[in-house]
Amino acid sequence: DLITPTSGTIRILGKEYRHSREEILSRLNFSSPYVSLPGNLKVIENLKTFARLYGVRNIHAKIAELADFFNIKDFLGTMTSRLSTGQLTRLNLAKALLNDPKLLLLDEPTASLDPDIADRTRQMLLRIREERRMSMLYTSHNMAEVEEICDRVIFIQHGRLKDAGTPAELVARYGK
Repeated sequence: DLITPTSGTIRILGKEYRHSREEILSRLNFSSPYVSLPGNLKVIENLKTFARLYGVRNIHAKIAELADFFNIKDFLGTMTSRLSTGQLTRLNLAKALLNDPKLLLLDEPTASLDPDIADRTRQMLLRIREERRMSMLYTSHNMAEVEEICDRVIFIQHGRLKDAGTPAELVARYGK
């Protein structure tokens, strides 16, 4: 069985995952450009569906807040399949913040975006992190982006930790 741990423990948000799975999952969320939302639903329908799944209270107010924050109000009535890559990224980020997570998992959140949209996305993420005092696990191959966003960096190769430190510590060790 691939998902049953064979050894070790996982602690997330100060809790052991094996014993607090539901509580932990209710306090985290994720965004990835490689995960598709149902294209046959309108943007608003996708957000409402996920809000219900996450148990969000006052769904309409929460969606309005995130739609304003991510500048997606103009296409809430659009079929998700018709969105551009940048619009899908912003929709995925809005979806990921519906439940006000304490831990946000971001997999290449600016992949395939135009430079101006990628920059706006990074600025939004920095603002969200500060305003909501949230932790983010950010995966990226773009080291300039990692240096801008992250306060701690971990290099993993073939499933093993190779190095870790602040961006400044790693630049000192390896060069720019």
